[in-house]
Amino acid sequence: MRFFEIILLLIVTVYPILVLLKFRVPGKKIFAVVPGIIFLFHLIFEGLRWQMFPGYLLLIGVIILLLKQPTWKKSGLLLKVFILTGTGVILVLGWVLPIILPVFELPTPTGNFKIGARDIHIKTNQPELITSAKEDKRELMVKVWYPAQIENENLEKYLDKGNRLGFAAKYGLPGWTMNYLDFIKPHTYIGPKVAQGKFPVLIFSHGYYSKAYGYYALIEEIVSQGYIVLNINHTYESTGSVFPNGNVKLYNTTYDSLNNNQQMAEMAWNATQEFKQAENDKEEFKAVENLFQDYIAAEGIKRWSKDISSVIDHLENKDDFSFLNNHIINSRIGAFGHSHGGAAAGEVLIEDERVKAAINIDGTQWGSMVNNSLDKPFALISSDWPDEQPNFNKHAFHMGSSADFYNIKIENSGHSSFMDIPLMVSLSAVNEAGNIDPFKAYKATSSIVQNFFDQYLKEKSNDILEIEEQYQEVSIKKGF
Repeated sequence: MRFFEIILLLIVTVYPILVLLKFRVPGKKIFAVVPGIIFLFHLIFEGLRWQMFPGYLLLIGVIILLLKQPTWKKSGLLLKVFILTGTGVILVLGWVLPIILPVFELPTPTGNFKIGARDIHIKTNQPELITSAKEDKRELMVKVWYPAQIENENLEKYLDKGNRLGFAAKYGLPGWTMNYLDFIKPHTYIGPKVAQGKFPVLIFSHGYYSKAYGYYALIEEIVSQGYIVLNINHTYESTGSVFPNGNVKLYNTTYDSLNNNQQMAEMAWNATQEFKQAENDKEEFKAVENLFQDYIAAEGIKRWSKDISSVIDHLENKDDFSFLNNHIINSRIGAFGHSHGGAAAGEVLIEDERVKAAINIDGTQWGSMVNNSLDKPFALISSDWPDEQPNFNKHAFHMGSSADFYNIKIENSGHSSFMDIPLMVSLSAVNEAGNIDPFKAYKATSSIVQNFFDQYLKEKSNDILEIEEQYQEVSIKKGF
C-alpha cells in the first residue's frame, strides 16, 4: 500500500479502539483536522481508488467521533453489537482490499534500450470462424514493443480499454473497477522513434482468455535488451481488443459455449482418467494420442498459429510496419508465448519456415507437434505443476528433435508467474503464482528467453545451461 493510505487506515483502526477504551481526546476539534489533512495529502499525492472506499467511510466516522465524542452509556446492547460488527467488517475490508489489489510497481528493465510501443491494426484474408457472419474476415490488433529513442514522449497507461473492460467482465465487475490501473507506471513510451540499429523480431502470443498485453514485466525487460516484440491480441479469445475506430471486441462467450461443449469435456475427462490409470508410457500415450489433435484446444492452437503467420506476412509487406523499416532483421524471427499462446508458438515453429526458434511458456502442446519431429531450436518452460496435474507434454514431443531442445522448470512457480497477475492480485491463494517471489520469477524467465534467442537469433555463443547456476529455482534439461 501507499504511504498515506497506511496512515489513514492506522487512524481509522486505532481511534475506534480508543473509543472502546473510553479514552477521550482533548482538543477534539484540532485532532479532527489531522485526518482531514492526511486525506488531502492522499488525494493530492496518491489519488483516490475504490479499494480504499471502506477506509474513507471509516474516516468520516472517525471525524464525526472526534467532533462529537459520544459515549456508549446511552446506547442499547443491540445498537452496540450492530455498530461494532459493522465497523469490524468495514475495517477488515479497508485493510484487505488495498493489500490484495495494490497499486503495484513493475520491475525496472535492466537493458540498455528505452522502450516504445505502437498499436497496429491488421486485416487478414482468413475467414473469422468465431463470429456467426460468414463474410467476416479475421482482424487482429498487434502491440509493437521496440527499442526506442525517447525525446518528449509520454509514458503509456497500463493496459488499454479492451484489456481492462474484458478483464473486469471476466470476473463480473463493472468496468470502472479497473480505473485504478491508471496509477500503475509502465516503462513504455507512446510512439517514439525506433532506436538506431537492427533488431531480431519476436512474436508473442498470450494465454487463452487472458489480458493480451498483461505481460509488461516480461516483455519490457526483453525489449530493453534489444528485441522487437510483436504482441498479438487474438481477437475474441483474449479478454478484449480495442480497434482504431473505438470498437471493443470482448471474449466471445457464445463461440466458447457452442464449441467447448459437453462432448469436449467428456473427451478430456475420459482421456485424463485413462492417462492416470495407465501402467506405463505406452499406455499413457495411447490414452491421449488422439486428444492432442481432436480436442477443442488443438483447433485454437492452429488458428493462433495462422494469426502469427499473418502477422509475419504483414511484417514482410512493410506497409503496416513501415516505421520499422531498416530496423528489423527479417531472417531472424522467433516466437514465444504463454499457456495457449506458448503452444501456438510451438505450432508455428512447425508450420512456418520463417520462424527460426520458439519457446512455449507453460502451455500444453496441443496440435500437430505430436506427429512431427523438430528441426529448429525449441524450449519448453514449465511452472511447478502439482503432482495431480497430468503431464501430457511428456508425450507431445515423443517424435523428438534433431535441433536443440530444452526442457526447463521453474520451481515454486505457478501458471500465472509469467504474467503481471501476481502483482495485480497479491494473494497467492487466488493468483495461481506459487510461492516464488514474482520479481524472481520474472527475472529468471526473461533471462531464459533472452539467453535462448540471443543464441539462436543473435548467434551469440551463450550456454543456456549456465542459467541454472544463477537461479536455484531453475532446472534445465537438454532434450525431453
